[in-house]
Amino acid sequence: MRIGGILFALALTAAGTLGALAQGKGVPLPDATRQYYQRQNCHQVYDMLVAQDRGGSRLNDADAAWAKVYEENSGTGKPCPAPPEALAKRASNRTVATAQGIDKIAGYAEKDDPAALYEIALVAIQGGTKEVTPQQGLNILRKAAEMGDPSANYQLSQQYFVGNMGKPQDYAGGLPWLLKAAEANHVDAIFQAGALYANGLGVKKDMAKAFGFFRRAAEQGHVFGTYLAAQMANEGAGVKKDHALAYRLGRNLAEAGETSGAIFAASALLQMKDVKKHQDEILYWMDRAHREGADDIKAHINKLRPQVVAVFNKMNAPPEYRPRERKACPMKTVCYVNQFTRVQQCTTNKDYWSDCDG
Repeated sequence: MRIGGILFALALTAAGTLGALAQGKGVPLPDATRQYYQRQNCHQVYDMLVAQDRGGSRLNDADAAWAKVYEENSGTGKPCPAPPEALAKRASNRTVATAQGIDKIAGYAEKDDPAALYEIALVAIQGGTKEVTPQQGLNILRKAAEMGDPSANYQLSQQYFVGNMGKPQDYAGGLPWLLKAAEANHVDAIFQAGALYANGLGVKKDMAKAFGFFRRAAEQGHVFGTYLAAQMANEGAGVKKDHALAYRLGRNLAEAGETSGAIFAASALLQMKDVKKHQDEILYWMDRAHREGADDIKAHINKLRPQVVAVFNKMNAPPEYRPRERKACPMKTVCYVNQFTRVQQCTTNKDYWSDCDG
């Protein structure tokens, strides 16, 4: 149901205040620099096992057998063996650091293994080897990107963005590589693509496309992408206002430990047509934001909550019964003669008997 008149205005005021809070006015924003994409490949695993062995921790038979196959395939053109899932997770996002690891990975890179090319390029760009210069590393990185490696596409776009490819902060030059990484479901690339379209960096500003990328990032667990998608859905920026979506995204943020999520959830619910149905949950999310928020959030909620409660109390109060307005009846004089005394007596009253109150 919709709230009528002043009640609706009060609800919108509350929703607007909550929305402003959720946009960072007093609420810590999610970490925009956090990386979510997990780079996992056999080359990282081998380097990790070499480091483990060099550190004095003996490899178990299964890991040693896998490493032996990896070494035998290096430089032969045979693909590197798929690592066990547990090992791949342990080596996630590892930058190759051992000389032996670099040597064996180079054998795969010589046979145009895209992931090996990327790992060698990354080491060179970061100055981790004297055998390959940073500039050579950029050239190798481009080759890996051209072969379609998602990490290479993403990393190459970053090199354009920071001005390492001949032009200062070349967003237009880096965007195509970023979009290729996004097409391969590199979640950090998806989020950054949304940011570029939202801000018009290297491309014409397009809020609809920005929302599409932020939503995709949110679907893959990107917290800042979730935050921006919730904000845009709640405000109708780049997408038709969708308070139900903003509410769901707000809940996801809250589950990720973000105070803004509780605020988005309350703000979105306050703007729904069936707001009365959600009154208990609205107060729950407001109370949660108060409990988890900083002092300035608590102060805003302390001021706002009584207003929201008053709205709900008014909605739930029984109606005030009043007689309907009626037309004034004319006065009518009625006379009668006493049959015994023959004296006439008259009274003047409102003419209730006529249809004057219709």
